[in-house]
Amino acid sequence: MQLGVARSSPDLQLYFRDVRQGKKRPITVRSWSTILDVKKVIQKKIHVPVQSQHLYFGPLLTSGKTLPNQRSLHDAGIYRSGETILLDVKAGSTALSSSSSLSAFSPRYRASSDIDISSSVIDSTPRPLRSLVQEARRALSLNLKPEFILDGSGGTYFLHNSRKAKIAVFKASDEEPYAENNPRGYIQQPGQDMFLREGVIPGEACIREVAAFMLDHGGFSGVPMTTLVECRHPTFNVNGSRLSLAEGGASIGAHSLCLTSSHTGGGLLSSSLSSSSSMMPKKVGSFQEFVRTDCCADDISPSKLSVEEVHKIAILDIRLMNADRNSANLLCRRRKADNSIELVPIDHGFCLRSVADTSWMDWCWLDWPHLKQVSFFFGLFLFYFYDVYACTAICYV
Repeated sequence: MQLGVARSSPDLQLYFRDVRQGKKRPITVRSWSTILDVKKVIQKKIHVPVQSQHLYFGPLLTSGKTLPNQRSLHDAGIYRSGETILLDVKAGSTALSSSSSLSAFSPRYRASSDIDISSSVIDSTPRPLRSLVQEARRALSLNLKPEFILDGSGGTYFLHNSRKAKIAVFKASDEEPYAENNPRGYIQQPGQDMFLREGVIPGEACIREVAAFMLDHGGFSGVPMTTLVECRHPTFNVNGSRLSLAEGGASIGAHSLCLTSSHTGGGLLSSSLSSSSSMMPKKVGSFQEFVRTDCCADDISPSKLSVEEVHKIAILDIRLMNADRNSANLLCRRRKADNSIELVPIDHGFCLRSVADTSWMDWCWLDWPHLKQVSFFFGLFLFYFYDVYACTAICYV
């Protein structure tokens, strides 16, 4: 009888952990692999380019030096399965340096681009939304800049993940209509109180976006996940840096007097702003998940919508006293199960206002035939609404 000889496996089961995200992921490599080989495996796993990776392990971590590409795992002291390698996705540079410091813990790391959830709402931010913020943060570190959206009256940007796919919409508070850095020419004149809609102070619409999501209990009306973040990037409008008409900006205005250097018309920041992080503070704004849809309510007939879908939007708008429910901010997507159309409400910056002057033109669904029909939830809501209204009126009398 021939006895088999036991041999150790040439594969190592390792883990790598993003120092900013904290999540461990498994990888399988050969025991004789180099650090460059490991980076290639990580690139296939999370789609981060090799040249943007910093890897750390063991004693090298204390000195803050990365593992050199040409070294093997044995050189780094990795001989067995189960070890964890630290990964840092660095910003800005395209070449690795073995003597560079651990950039995730360096003050220079957040010099030009970064995004964080505001500490005031971090506890109320759902875990999936936190993951989206981390994905956007990684993309910013890879120099995937925010994409300016031409539509709207304020500064709105698409944020991407490392695969360049859209994952979120960012609306900066200081780029709202009549805020100090609005890129479309809605600039507040000295000594004048100007509002795009009465009851909403410029710079506060982003807070109302977050409030609309929080008040949509259980996701009844389908408001996309939204939170408040602090974000910094040279692409954002500061002191009239986006004056190109091709970008949807304004060619003239009070903000043009604030420029400190000439620009090329392509919406670039002045050299003094882009070179100094102290001149580029973080912007506070709303961070809303990007929802992939087929069209908006402008593109289809209301007859294609179910009564329940229209009623869930009506309930939301009445509860929030929303003053900007037009058909363009009702997105439509088809359900795979029964091919029915689902409505996704967005743009809630004009809700919860201090002035209750909502008119018929503010609710696009008001003259739809669905409002003449009664569903269970809508009937229950109207009963409760009118009951509270009657009690309030009696108290005043």
